[in-house]
Parts: sequence; structure tokens; C-alpha cells
Amino acid sequence: MKFVEFFAGVGLVREGLAGNGWICSWANDICEKKMQTYISNYGDHDFHLGDVWRFADNSSTIPDDAFLYTASFPCTDLSVAGGRAGLAGTHSGSLNAVLKIILSKRESGSAPKVVMLENVAGFLTSHDGDDVRDTVKIFNDLGYVVDIIEINADCFTPQSRHRVFLIAVDKDIAPSVMTIKENTDSILDGWWDLFKQKTELRSIKLERVIKKNPGLSWGLLDVPALPKLSQTLDDIIDTTISGDSELWWNTERKEKLYSQMSDKHKDLLAEMCSKNAFSYGTVYRRMRKGLSMAEMRTDGIAGCLRTPRGGSSKQIVVQAGFGSWSVRLLTPREYARLQGVRDSYILPKNDNQGYFAMGDAVCVPVIDFISRNILTPIFNTYVQTRLKKAS
Repeated sequence: MKFVEFFAGVGLVREGLAGNGWICSWANDICEKKMQTYISNYGDHDFHLGDVWRFADNSSTIPDDAFLYTASFPCTDLSVAGGRAGLAGTHSGSLNAVLKIILSKRESGSAPKVVMLENVAGFLTSHDGDDVRDTVKIFNDLGYVVDIIEINADCFTPQSRHRVFLIAVDKDIAPSVMTIKENTDSILDGWWDLFKQKTELRSIKLERVIKKNPGLSWGLLDVPALPKLSQTLDDIIDTTISGDSELWWNTERKEKLYSQMSDKHKDLLAEMCSKNAFSYGTVYRRMRKGLSMAEMRTDGIAGCLRTPRGGSSKQIVVQAGFGSWSVRLLTPREYARLQGVRDSYILPKNDNQGYFAMGDAVCVPVIDFISRNILTPIFNTYVQTRLKKAS
């Protein structure tokens, strides 16, 4: 089971697929620092550094025998925090290079049988759904039937990280692994009944896109229910950090954070302090009505990890109990644990690079779930079908 990964970052898609026997035969990213982390963990024999457009103009370097392409393309122009330029934007628009590569491979008879895209939830609403519509149409024109699922990492790790996965299956395989929607405007047929059965995987936002574009080739994959989270934030905190570590903030810095809390969040902190045991919460600084506010979450789940920009988006952890509290930044290793990454994974020595590596990545157990329940079964069905035809 071979795959090619675009926008490979530090290799967390590869990390999630590897446990199910997938072998990466070619990987690409534009960031040299991410490449350094990637090759520290996986070696440099299959990594190709550079702008993906360079390979779109000459796809011959990309192996022809990959069953699967993956692309966690940049979310910059799709996220709420970005400019919402959509797929016309410089960053998110680089997906078009991957589509050009697939077209070239289709013309030469070596297109992948399955393509998986990953991005933020804003992909479904960018330009009122037109960006995802256009993407699905292009895949249809390339010979694929498309399903889209939405998964929050908080089913697997204590991090709220809602992501969209577009899975395109070659139309020759699709009927054996998907329930394909007929080209009809009806929302009362059996296909829609199946759609409604898995609302945890397919939201009202996606439903609106499909209803607006019923003529596209949509399919439904049979995906099991998502698991229930078995961890909390307490499970990923590095308890080996001593109380006198320089990582903990000094009084002045701590009090400034406290002054940025609302009365509600101060009350939450007081409740944590009152307990005869340590508990943990995370804090984000956000701009509210022109003011920087410190918002705390104490439900055992961290907010969505992000890449650090000016320090404001680094996630803060509060340890409280026995009448007092302390505060520091989450460490890069704690970031990695929130992404479901094994502790033996080699992180950059520079903390900021570590934050970028993990904040701009996928949650490994989510990829593992998709691999076990979608990608690997599709491959197995494909192989079995070919064997039957051969016999």
C-alpha cells in the first residue's frame, strides 16, 4: 500500500498511516525547517523539498504506482483567522497544483485510486461553499466520486480540533465501497437517510453544500461511530517539570494574565485552587472588543493548537490546587501529545520550531482511524476485486 503525500509538513499523516502498513513513496513540502524534522524521523530518501507548483509542471518525479495521494493543503486562506481569500488565495490555492498533477497522472494512466484532502472546517463555508463545490467538481471531472467527513480530534486526544477530510474514490472502484447519490434534487431518498444517520461525521454545513449542488458525484463511505475520548488534559501534562523550573511564569507575568480574565474565568480559577489536588486548564489570549482577554478552559480538553504568531496564539496551561496556582506555556512535547504523537518522535531542538511543527499538523489518531476504517478497506476491496477478475 503505497502513498504520496503533498504538504507533508513534519510527517504526521505518514505517522498515522504507517501503523496500518501504508508506505510513503514520495513526500513534498516547501518548508526546509519542517523537512529537517521530517527526515530526522523518517530519513531523506523520499522527501522532495520545494514549491509544489514545481512538480505540477513536471510530475514525472512522482511515482506512478501510488494507490493514495494525501494533501493537507494550507488553511491560511480558508480559516476564520485568515483573509478568507479561499482557493484563489496564494497559500490555499496551492491545492490547484496537486489537482494539476492528478490530471497529468490521469492522462498517463497512473492516477491514484484514492485522494484524501485535509483542511479546516472553513473549507465548507469558504465563499459560501463555492470553494468546496468547485473542488468536488474538479475531482468529478478527473474521474472520482467524493465523500466528505468531519472529525474533531477531541474524540481521540484532549484537543478540540475540527477538521474536514475530502475523500475522492476512483469511479471504477466507488460502487463497491460507497453508496453513490443519484443525480436528483430529492432529499427524501435512501441516500439522504444514510447521510442523516451520521450527523457527527457530516454537519449541516456540508448538507447545505450538497443540497446546493445535487448534480455532483457524491458518495457515502461506511464509517463507524467515532470513539469516546479516554484521556483528559491531565494525562498529557508533563508532571516531571519541577515547581522551581524557569518555565513557570514569574509573579508579574502571572498577575498580568489574571488581570486579563473575566470575572467568570477568575471564578473558575478560584474553584480549581480550592481543591486538595492539582488540576489543569488551558488559556488562550483573544481580542474581545479591542481588549486582550485571557479565556480559560477547564473541561479537560485543550483548545485547538495553532502556530505561534507573535506569542499570542501559544497555548497556556494553568496548574491549580492546594490554595494556589501556577502558569506556563505548554511545551512542544505537550503539543505533540495533544496531536497524539508518540514520545519517541524527534522534535526540533528550538521550541518555536516545535510549536510550528505541531501547531500546523494533523492529529495522528484521526489519520489512523481514517486509515483503518476507510483507506485500508478500500485498498483491500480493490485488490480482492482484481483477484476475482483475474481468476
